[in-house]
Amino acid sequence: MAAQTAAPQGAPAGAPPAQQGGGNPFWEVTNLFAQKNKQGAVSSLTLDASTHDGGGQINAGNFLRGLRLIVRSSGGAGGTVAADAPLNLFKRLGIENTDGAEILYNVIGGYAYGQRQRYMRPWLQDPTTAFDYSATVNPSFTLFLQPEVRQQLGVLENTDVRSQYAWNQTIETVGNVLGAPTTAPAVSVTPYCDMWAQPDQQDLEGVPNQRIPAGANLQTKTRHQTFTLNAAGSDNNFLSTMTGNAVRCAILIVRDSTGARQDYLSDPIQWQLDSRNLGTLSPDVVFQWMQDHYSSYGGRSRPTGVYVFPRFYSPGVMYGQGWLYTANSTSLYWESSTLSTGANLPGTVELLQEEVYAVGPVDPSLIDL
Repeated sequence: MAAQTAAPQGAPAGAPPAQQGGGNPFWEVTNLFAQKNKQGAVSSLTLDASTHDGGGQINAGNFLRGLRLIVRSSGGAGGTVAADAPLNLFKRLGIENTDGAEILYNVIGGYAYGQRQRYMRPWLQDPTTAFDYSATVNPSFTLFLQPEVRQQLGVLENTDVRSQYAWNQTIETVGNVLGAPTTAPAVSVTPYCDMWAQPDQQDLEGVPNQRIPAGANLQTKTRHQTFTLNAAGSDNNFLSTMTGNAVRCAILIVRDSTGARQDYLSDPIQWQLDSRNLGTLSPDVVFQWMQDHYSSYGGRSRPTGVYVFPRFYSPGVMYGQGWLYTANSTSLYWESSTLSTGANLPGTVELLQEEVYAVGPVDPSLIDL
């Protein structure tokens, strides 16, 4: 893909996608469209000691931005809300391609997907500060499982009813979300398809419309990998096996043996790409880089145990970095010692990573977004 990304003079990253094939460009003639998904809705499920699997095929039609999971509940009383609640109501989630390959990997939990939404789509509403967010015994929130980045980059061509995308979910046990409530809540999950509409063949003056967005030639995937966090004071090397594509963003979520998130990475944190040192950083510098990057999006309050390494560019404020290109043979890793005062160890470190790859000719204006 790198060979296709040299932008022509005067075509900055983040400009509207270039017109292809004449006529009206897709982004001018489309519109947002949404509808309830026909499969997978959950109605008044009382949380209990079991997990509950669900999901189904995603409605065909138009160009899929993503799937919104709207969670509402009622009737709960008592209990102790877990630190990762309500997002951890979903034990795991994912979106599958038409051939069954994973786009958003289904071994990733709701809390991690919430951080993905906060830090990899920061121009959208933070789900933890949204109007419908309630971290109580009656959970309420919306998670947007969105393969699309923005400006149709990563949008999924979803126009063939014979070949449909699918999603899956597992709802967590009541104990892992709410402890031991006096009365467990009844939970409903309503899936909504969020799309860009298929334009008409031509506009009212007979000018042809571009019917496939340029961004469909760039696709995304979100994967994760889990490492062991060693004993207090011990060295850790978190070597990623998720290479071969361009990395947009990586998030490390650090937990102790009880599953509680902890700030247990110590100074220095070395980030390495083959022989290239990407930074020998203190935790404070990582947090300051995060603060600098996300300040133009209204800021993000950092949860304990969450370390974010963004690799995308904000054209509006001309801040950020380009995508981090890797090959299958790339050695990409973080090295840091566990904090000397850490307790309840060994623990875990979850690496959550979004990647971009080309499936056709690349519009230079979409690179590094």
